[in-house]
Amino acid sequence: MKNLLIMGINTRPMVNSALKLDYNTFSISYFKTLDFINPYCEKHILHQENIESEDSFNCGSFEDNYSPEKLLYLAEEYLDAIDKIVFSTGISADDFVGKFSKFKNKIRGNLKTDNVNDKFKFYNKVKNKFNVPMTFNPVDIYEVIEIANQYANNQFILKPLKGSGGYGTFLLNKQTLTKFKTAELDSTIFEGNYLMQEYIPGVNLSSSLLSTKNESKNIINTRLLTTDDFVYSGNILPLTFESFSKGNSYIENFNFNNFNKFNLNSFSKLSQNMENVSEDLISYFNLIGSNGVDFILSKDAFKNESFDENDLYIIEVNPRIQGTYESCEEVLGINLLDAHIKACEGEIIDIPDINNNPNPLYSVKKIEYASSDINVKNLSFDNVYDIPYENVKIEENQPIVTIISSDYNLSLAISNLENASNNVKNNIEIIQ
Repeated sequence: MKNLLIMGINTRPMVNSALKLDYNTFSISYFKTLDFINPYCEKHILHQENIESEDSFNCGSFEDNYSPEKLLYLAEEYLDAIDKIVFSTGISADDFVGKFSKFKNKIRGNLKTDNVNDKFKFYNKVKNKFNVPMTFNPVDIYEVIEIANQYANNQFILKPLKGSGGYGTFLLNKQTLTKFKTAELDSTIFEGNYLMQEYIPGVNLSSSLLSTKNESKNIINTRLLTTDDFVYSGNILPLTFESFSKGNSYIENFNFNNFNKFNLNSFSKLSQNMENVSEDLISYFNLIGSNGVDFILSKDAFKNESFDENDLYIIEVNPRIQGTYESCEEVLGINLLDAHIKACEGEIIDIPDINNNPNPLYSVKKIEYASSDINVKNLSFDNVYDIPYENVKIEENQPIVTIISSDYNLSLAISNLENASNNVKNNIEIIQ
């Protein structure tokens, strides 16, 4: 039996898939939650389970405690025995440097990702071929002001040059500029580590794909959910007109003269264009395995009651398995880890075509974040995953749990998710 190592911030979903396959499964992760099923061997960085022997345990800040290097050093004693390595979010082949570089040949995934992980390199590679927001790489606060004055009719966001999930992204305005001048953010942010990107208000969308060296195949489209601070907080899939429009403020705020026309014509065109663009983009970068492409559909599409290709902007490519992992597995009825490994080795499995299904299974995911410092009580409820140990402290803005609800009735799936969310909120204690 071959040895498979899964590495990343949260390996729980992929470990669950691996346990259904013919591998000795090893896991190296940041989190180990209450609902984590132990594989053959595992190590982790955050030891919440210490609450059993201590009076309290503070989970602390992920940003302060996590690094890919910590994962690599935890994995060091396993690597010689491992046959295959697969990543979740938080680590890539680019991190396998020095004494770890000799293990790159065991990775099932993309070995060269700098052109997509570095968002300015990505922008320069695609700006003449695909529709992307205008993007700059300012060196200091003065260049930010100069660009903002030059493009006075545009609004901008600042986002990290590398990273995922929307962390560290914020809207550029007078208040932000004042913060730069009065705090020590200038040197932190403008050593070439941040981008200034045109802000495109609209609906966040995503495509998931499987690809080999010779073929890219879109397997499902998704509506992404984000917080007001641009942080990824969940998704609804598959992307149908119902999941696209449910709770969509752009649809609710515009008074369509011919809503049915927008429904039948424009949405079909949107889905097809997402498929075509995402497949072309993944092939352009020669990516393999499971990958994702994030888009924004501009609000102009709603103003015009139509859909134009120029209304769909590419935001970034995720050259790894995405946060939609568990939902994709359930809706498509596949083992996505198995599909990813086979794609890396040259085979794309048969994927059910759900685009024309009039009654698809919907899956809705939401990540709950702490709005202040909290103590956690028992959070073992239906539809709740990544459950922290009871009585641990979780700091403000850190994730608490993942909630996933599925049903053929989208309204019922959302209702069950909201019930689970309320159960979680009722079983946490705010630290005064």
